[in-house]
Amino acid sequence: MLTQRPTPAFMSQEAARRLPRFALALLLAVFILSSFWADGLWTLRDAAGFGVAQSMTNGGLEAWLLPQIQGTPEAEIGPLAGWAAALFMKLFSELLGEIGAYRLTSVFWFLFTSVAVWSTAWRLARRAEAQPVAFAFGGQAAPVSFARTTASCAVLFFVASFGIATRQYEPIADTALVAAAAWALYGAAWALRRPFVGAFVSGLAAGGAALTTSFACGFWLFLSALAAQAVLRALGGSRLLRISFTVLGFAAPLIFWIGTACLTVPDAAEVWFPLWFSNQAQHLEPASAAAIFWLSRTAVWFLLPMWPIALWALYSWRRQLDRTQILLPSLFLAAIVFAGFFIRYDAAGNLLLISIAPTCVLAAFGLASLRRSRENLLDWFALSVFTVALLTVWLYWLAALTGMAPKMAKSVYMLAPGLDVTLDWSILAPLTVTVIWFVFVIWRLTHRPIVVWRGPWLSAAGMTAVAVTLLGLWHEGIDVNRSYQGVARATAEAIESLAGTGTKIDGADLPGGIRAALHYYGGIDFARPGEKAPLKLVRVRSDYAPAKALTEAISRPHTDETFYLVAGTIR
Repeated sequence: MLTQRPTPAFMSQEAARRLPRFALALLLAVFILSSFWADGLWTLRDAAGFGVAQSMTNGGLEAWLLPQIQGTPEAEIGPLAGWAAALFMKLFSELLGEIGAYRLTSVFWFLFTSVAVWSTAWRLARRAEAQPVAFAFGGQAAPVSFARTTASCAVLFFVASFGIATRQYEPIADTALVAAAAWALYGAAWALRRPFVGAFVSGLAAGGAALTTSFACGFWLFLSALAAQAVLRALGGSRLLRISFTVLGFAAPLIFWIGTACLTVPDAAEVWFPLWFSNQAQHLEPASAAAIFWLSRTAVWFLLPMWPIALWALYSWRRQLDRTQILLPSLFLAAIVFAGFFIRYDAAGNLLLISIAPTCVLAAFGLASLRRSRENLLDWFALSVFTVALLTVWLYWLAALTGMAPKMAKSVYMLAPGLDVTLDWSILAPLTVTVIWFVFVIWRLTHRPIVVWRGPWLSAAGMTAVAVTLLGLWHEGIDVNRSYQGVARATAEAIESLAGTGTKIDGADLPGGIRAALHYYGGIDFARPGEKAPLKLVRVRSDYAPAKALTEAISRPHTDETFYLVAGTIR
């Protein structure tokens, strides 16, 4: 039995002083809007998401229900992220272009997730059991102030997360998965006030997660939601009825999607769903030692800077782990840790994505139990890491611009040959955020603020400054290095010379992301399954050329990835 002791949360009204709304809103806006510098398809997962959405916008009902890229099934993911991206592309492509409209979807998922994280922490922090210890002569944080500060810290942790920076700019199934996980957690918190509505929302979000990149992650979120309904004593209403609403919410999107597809496009569904079931079943298998090691090692940086404070929350509340604000996110994290022993190596990263929201919420409550000396560690971590990162980005840019530090300049042009670094108005935004960051640094070094949100604020502001500076200064260089634009143009020219304009080629062995990128940049059309194709595009990862290659090697800079056209076959 857990002993009843005074709460470890300790926060004065001054420490809970409000973070201005406009400051938080501006930070969120600057962070996510910097994604519009990414005007190319820089990763295969990004290109695959774009290809699925583009096929939906240009295709019929089959393309909307069963993700595909140019008629070839893309059965590794569900349709949810594609639906959102296709809708934005339908509405805004004329105004922003296809890539711009596609990027706008990432703004939607980011705001959707931020609202869920903020609202979860807000609802949990307003409860009487979560309030900080009352001072003998008053002055402790008021319930509303404590809840508002805790919620703001949770969102700031979300922005500061090292892992989210690698995904949030891409409106892909992974980004939708993060949002669905956040809403599954929020639904469970909402059930404290509206038991049946919250239970249904929690199950519905888990079902939505199953329609993103991994059914397995949706399943684990569903089990987390069920555990919350079964274990949390603070919930009202019938436990059996709450569990029933959770099950109904989880099943609803799956039944709607699968049922609609089987009724409207049965022939295509008969081909597509076995592929999807086979891919998803492979995610639920005993994890290898390599997968567990990779997951443990990657989590250390992926969940920075939240996880040390989340662990501190568990330690400081160890005698009151049954408190709702600690137990609820802990249930979700416990299910995710358990799932780590039943995940395939190449799908392990999905578990890290669904752990972001509960880790942020738990860390926000951990801040309230940190003494000032330990709180300062987060400040110094943010100041040192992000200052060094910003200076590094600027030093490489100056080296490429001026030719000073020739080794640094050489490494830049080796990674992005042909890049033209110039001094123009495009550096205004990176320069502005850098100056603002150093204003924050000077403020922290010359003052001793006691507001609890200072550490999360500095972390989120530092991550935003690095993101804006990196993308603002180097988006052209990243495009040269990561984009398949050069490969697409060279391949299109080779196809035209060998077989004429508009010839479809066989790309059956290529990942969906490559096919989507080559179609977007080069207008290359790929044959559907069963169609004849006079040419086939193959990809090799060595200097070895196929024996019957019809072209010279086509490659991107500084990679071992090489493409060749060979004689085609009937697919």
